[in-house]
Amino acid sequence: MATAPKYNILGVNQSNANWDGSPTTLAYRESAAMPQTTNGSMVFAYQNTASLNNAGKLALTSGGSQPTFLTAPALLSQPSILVNNWQANNLSVTNVSVAAATPIWIEAFGPGLPGQKPVTLAINTALTLKPGGIAQGTSTPNWMQLTLGTNTGQLIVVAIVGGPQDGSGNNAYAIALNSPSGNTGPGTGTAAPQGYYATTGGNNYSFEFNWGSSVVYLANMSPSTASSLTAELLSL
Repeated sequence: MATAPKYNILGVNQSNANWDGSPTTLAYRESAAMPQTTNGSMVFAYQNTASLNNAGKLALTSGGSQPTFLTAPALLSQPSILVNNWQANNLSVTNVSVAAATPIWIEAFGPGLPGQKPVTLAINTALTLKPGGIAQGTSTPNWMQLTLGTNTGQLIVVAIVGGPQDGSGNNAYAIALNSPSGNTGPGTGTAAPQGYYATTGGNNYSFEFNWGSSVVYLANMSPSTASSLTAELLSL
């Protein structure tokens, strides 16, 4: 594992030195440190929660890499998403916004993160996941359909991880229900917001795939005030 360089601000003022991906809010120049990421795709969500029109920015460092800077726009209702594989290195996230009154909410999900306790995602059995809830199951070698839904108009953000990796080495998908972006992603003719696979303006979505016999990981990444997600993995 590469040795992390020393910085004057990045990773210095740690509010959580053993961050496990759980939702947390970083104040101005605060940081959270994950000692070790998974060796696979993770879905990182972040949202500027300032009540003023303050532009936000995060700096991410991992191993001996140079910082990656993420813009966190003000007054957005939908979290921004980054899908990445940090290859089992550490991960440090620092709020480097210019204005002090710019808190930024963050969370991360991925199979194998410490502290996670997924429930079973059984085939042909519906389940309900509260915000922060995780389920994991195994697909069969045929076409499958994962249905996602909610009975409210609240924004729901979902992470799915599984199947073969794409050209960038990732196999995670972020999907938003009741999204202010409307219908985007495959089959819509409109590109999804950066980091997302798809969004829908409605309260349900179906995701079809044929991954053979593969782990299927599902997380409700919605803020704690959101409603529950109903999901079902169907064998077609």
